[in-house]
Amino acid sequence: MPGTWRPMPSNCTRNLALTFVRCAQLGQLIRTSCIGWANQVEQSCAQWADEGHSECAAWSDHGHNECCDWWPCSWFCDAFYWVANILCDAFYWVANWVCIAFTTIVKVVCVAVSIIVEVFCALWSLITIVFCVSTADGGTAFLLTDGSILMQECIFGYGTRRWWKLVPDNFGSYFNGTWHRVHDSHIGRKYFGSAILADGRLVVCGGEYSDASGVNSNDESNRCEIYDPVADTWTEINPPVDSGGVTWGKIGDAACALLEDGTLLLGNSDDQQTAIFDSAAMAWSMTALKNRLSSEESWTLLPDGAVITANCFGHPASERFVPANNAWSVDVSVPVATDLVEDASKEIGPAVLLPDRRVFYVGATGKTVLYTPSNSANTNGNWAAGPALPMAGGQQQGAKDGPGCLLVNGKVLFGVAPVNGRGGPDDYLSPTSFFEFDGANINATSNPPNSNHPTYVGRMLLLPTGDVMFAREDDSSFYAYVDYGSPNDKWRPIIRHCPATIAAGSVIQVGGLHFNGFSQAVGYGDDSTAATNYPLVRIKNQSTGHLRYCRTFNHTTLDAAGTTVISMGVATGNKMITTNVAIPSDLEPGASELFVVANGIESQPFRVTISRRG
Repeated sequence: MPGTWRPMPSNCTRNLALTFVRCAQLGQLIRTSCIGWANQVEQSCAQWADEGHSECAAWSDHGHNECCDWWPCSWFCDAFYWVANILCDAFYWVANWVCIAFTTIVKVVCVAVSIIVEVFCALWSLITIVFCVSTADGGTAFLLTDGSILMQECIFGYGTRRWWKLVPDNFGSYFNGTWHRVHDSHIGRKYFGSAILADGRLVVCGGEYSDASGVNSNDESNRCEIYDPVADTWTEINPPVDSGGVTWGKIGDAACALLEDGTLLLGNSDDQQTAIFDSAAMAWSMTALKNRLSSEESWTLLPDGAVITANCFGHPASERFVPANNAWSVDVSVPVATDLVEDASKEIGPAVLLPDRRVFYVGATGKTVLYTPSNSANTNGNWAAGPALPMAGGQQQGAKDGPGCLLVNGKVLFGVAPVNGRGGPDDYLSPTSFFEFDGANINATSNPPNSNHPTYVGRMLLLPTGDVMFAREDDSSFYAYVDYGSPNDKWRPIIRHCPATIAAGSVIQVGGLHFNGFSQAVGYGDDSTAATNYPLVRIKNQSTGHLRYCRTFNHTTLDAAGTTVISMGVATGNKMITTNVAIPSDLEPGASELFVVANGIESQPFRVTISRRG
């Protein structure tokens, strides 16, 4: 049966300073936009005055040259055009002063309005902290390895530097959880490349509509930083440098994918360069060039460690990155009849790896396709047409960037909206309708109450409970998709070794199978990447029923040579995966059950005894 949507706690604050800042940003936005408009008017007005003066002077000069050469005709002609030149100059100076006076008045009004807004905000803030109506809009969210949700705050459709963490309650419920503010990032960014690393830190790179220039604008930043949830700090890292020693100038809303060895593969929004970030060495290295520009693509990690993408520039071509070769290779093309990419916008929807190893792609053209990889990373796979996306009345639907998520029952939840084949800013249409793909068919499901939006403003995140969180970058209401089904028992993580007695405050190792899940699970496009293919650990006290997540980090396995390596792959089969688990020092003692969770699917319980810290 289709699932339903349940409200999650909104991110409300009674902090007076923050409430004022949120409101005052409207005044700042009005001031910046208004003064920007006034400057444009002033430039256009001055240009018009210059052109008018030039045309007038040219007419005067031309007329003077045609004057008769006999007196008194020549005298009258010279006098006439002498006066005409004075009038031309006068027109120029008057027009310029009128332009300056008008725009100065406009700028004063702009500043006055913004001041009035700020005064109103001061009064409004006092009201809102009483009723707690100052809420943060959603943004890209990440599942940290301690079970909390890290979300960027957006405001007026732009990303901010503010980040929040939703912590579940004592029984593991996110619906009764609480939001806590964490440290601000160095810059605000709306769309960017990102990944949760194997050590539990978050890396973010680039930023379209960032505030790196001082205000939110379409400056595709190249700045990168790492968030450490233990220290609650953001640390900036250098952007990639190409083989010629040139630092990447733009990263923007880069396509990216975390590779199975825990390194981050990142695209350049301007060209065919891609780079790999090694968080252990804190260094970038360049790969061979892509065959096509990576902008707007949806990259998907495959079970063999390769990354597949349908090209947006040069569609319907596709290519595949093979880490062992450090290179991209041309794969077979998507069938022309099922081309996924809207040519005008170059947009595409989410791509999600299914438990059966196929990749489900949602297009911006009303089409879907399924990619089946070969049994070798060096061999091409094949593309096959998927079911057509449902129409909305007589209107075709598609996803021009938008979220998709693998459910624990193996289906894919995704949203589509009307598409018109055009790529202008007004051609990202509403509303979004939600569907499930069951491996063969697309079936309608219910929509959250705030689905009146284009697909690109939505975000999904697969929670450890199996529920799917949904947030919008321009709305403060959050929902979770629940009660849609249960997983196949074959997909559950299997615990092979774990200490029977665990001391609070200690670090233990837990090992077993399927700890990385069968997919990176969460898709979108190139603007948002929030994979969840890593193990989480939760411990439930059998006496009180209290449930506590424990931070995991440095998930490893053995390679073919028997060397211990990072494990961030998918569908790892019979590989033994080991993760480190930091046990909270205040964990309740007594008989308990330990669970490993991957992609929202929990293992069978492993009975343990929690002892007090020695």
